[in-house]
Amino acid sequence: MIKKLYICLLFLACSFLLKATHNRAGEITYKCLGGYTYSITLVTFTDDGPSIADRCKLTIYFGDGDSAQVYRENGPSAGSSSECPTSSLGIVIKPSFKKNVYSCVHTYNGPGNYLIYMFDRNRNSGVLNVPNSVNQPFYIETYLSFNQFGGCNNSPVLTRDPLDEACLKKCFYHNPGAYDPDGDSLSYQLVMCKGEDPLTGDIGVTIPGYQYPYPGSGGTFAIDAYGTITWCSPQANGEYNVAFYIKEWRKNIAGNWILTGFVMRDMQIIVNNCTNDPPDIAAMIDTCVVAGTLITKTFKAVDTNIGNIVTLSATGGPFNATAPIATFPTVAAMSTVTGTFNWQTACAHVRTSPYQVTVKAEDDDAPVKLVDFKTYNITVVGPPPLNLSATPLGTSVKLIWFKSACNNVGLGNKVIRYKVYRKADCIPWIHSPCETGVPPSSGFSYIGQTASINDTTFTDTNGGAGLSYGVNYSYVVVAVYADGSLSYASNQVCVQLKRDVPIIINVDVLAT
Repeated sequence: MIKKLYICLLFLACSFLLKATHNRAGEITYKCLGGYTYSITLVTFTDDGPSIADRCKLTIYFGDGDSAQVYRENGPSAGSSSECPTSSLGIVIKPSFKKNVYSCVHTYNGPGNYLIYMFDRNRNSGVLNVPNSVNQPFYIETYLSFNQFGGCNNSPVLTRDPLDEACLKKCFYHNPGAYDPDGDSLSYQLVMCKGEDPLTGDIGVTIPGYQYPYPGSGGTFAIDAYGTITWCSPQANGEYNVAFYIKEWRKNIAGNWILTGFVMRDMQIIVNNCTNDPPDIAAMIDTCVVAGTLITKTFKAVDTNIGNIVTLSATGGPFNATAPIATFPTVAAMSTVTGTFNWQTACAHVRTSPYQVTVKAEDDDAPVKLVDFKTYNITVVGPPPLNLSATPLGTSVKLIWFKSACNNVGLGNKVIRYKVYRKADCIPWIHSPCETGVPPSSGFSYIGQTASINDTTFTDTNGGAGLSYGVNYSYVVVAVYADGSLSYASNQVCVQLKRDVPIIINVDVLAT
């Protein structure tokens, strides 16, 4: 809970006596510049007009006790003034709606967990699920954690704006089109919009009396695992604000998921009277491929409203990955539209979490365009170590294999070592298409690992106790990547120890 900062906000509060209030939506993101230095970007969406309050600068609080007033940087220059000598005017995205971008660089003193936030008076008036919204401050926050992984961490990137429209009593869908530049796994959680408690003066708390949009009898208001908000269906015309966290997770060396940060988006949905129905994107089946595979996938959407033109587009990690990047030209057609997604995967694309492609279909109906979203998940898996062979040596077995094909990656994930597994039979085991590493269900057990990508031999001595004669031993090897992801398993080899030396087979305390 964050106490109200009276001195910093007093100047801003006075200006509202003369002008109407304005905040509709926004979020804060960050990008690592190296070490503890970060570029922090605040984006707000506001009303626009001659009688509307406008912010040429806003204060960003960094979560370490420090803050900075940051000038707006997008749009044409505002010209020099005593208050904002270097500001821009922002960009009007449609009549009466403006997008504003503020960014700055901040260096933290060292490791820690930091809650970055912005607090500004006030929200726009008339928001149905925010009581007395015209007098309620606008608050958004973002969490940055310097954790056990070390190194840089970047926040999720959101590719779609947080202003959207819906039709009365028609299903509404929104997806932020988020991806994580570091390949962290993303999850989504609805939260209540935050502001100020008028009794205590605390900020960053749930707005008193706030409610989620009412879905209607038997309806739905929820967010799924891929970030798509579904509201079936709006029951009253007007403006609504909703908020959600986009959380990023990373596995530690113990295999546990650790929260590395989150972005809070506060967005606005405007419900109007319209008879439009949203288009529908055909179902998709997720895929797993070996690095180096060319993926070609056709996406299709259909609109049942006669005469509607449907536009199909896509965003997501593959379009922002290390080269080569994916392609999906935006296409439009009447009633039914198809488009082709292409991605030549490479070793640099191997990672633990899948790449998400968020496909959007939007019609051109008036006055409100409706949309549908589907998410296509692609897991890029490291190729298996090749040509594994096994040679019995006394009571040991020596394993040799070829270096991973992904051994020359400049940027991106790298192979750092190999893991070796063994079982006591020759029954063949074949991994499923999305099964990396060697699961316990295979019958294999982990017995050791090498020191580096160049170390492609391993001698199994059974921990120094030696292996048993007359037993069939099977082996497989997997490559381990820097982020903890595992390749597919190698070919399986099976051997027995050779009886080429004298063996004591019976011992008695009195006679041999």
